[in-house]
Amino acid sequence: MCFDIEIGATPNTIKKQEDGYFTVEAALIFPMALLFTVMMIFLAFYSYDRCILEQSAYEAALRGTGNHIKSAQEAYEEAYRAADTLVDGKLFALHDFSYDVSVSADFVTVNYHCVGNMPLMGWLCEYVSGVDLTLDISAEARRHRPTRIVREFRVINKLIHEINKETEEGT
Repeated sequence: MCFDIEIGATPNTIKKQEDGYFTVEAALIFPMALLFTVMMIFLAFYSYDRCILEQSAYEAALRGTGNHIKSAQEAYEEAYRAADTLVDGKLFALHDFSYDVSVSADFVTVNYHCVGNMPLMGWLCEYVSGVDLTLDISAEARRHRPTRIVREFRVINKLIHEINKETEEGT
């Protein structure tokens, strides 16, 4: 506050004047601080959604590789169902969400595709190159084939037995 006192003025005639620069500075700084705060909140939502998608993609792929699954069609159905239910109602800052499941002889792969939704990012993407909020997340898990695993362990056990037999003969 600044008080201007005129020479010879009486206490009743003293004028109280306030400088207006506080108002001008607040009018410039407050919107920037508010925008920064909102961007940080949306960045936290974006990071959370990315973590949820990465974890869900791997878990959905893993669900399609269970020992009880006999065919590729069963693996596809199980992984597809899991890919949908694992993210249902958990995403905050993403839109245009889609997913794809593929099953091969050895792997189950789950792919998520979506776009981040942040304020002013459409405007920023036009002026700053390299800014892309598209998420393409993929995870895969090896399919379990109990018969093949048992055969591989039998071969390993046979080799170990032969090595032990050779070492016993050498001593």
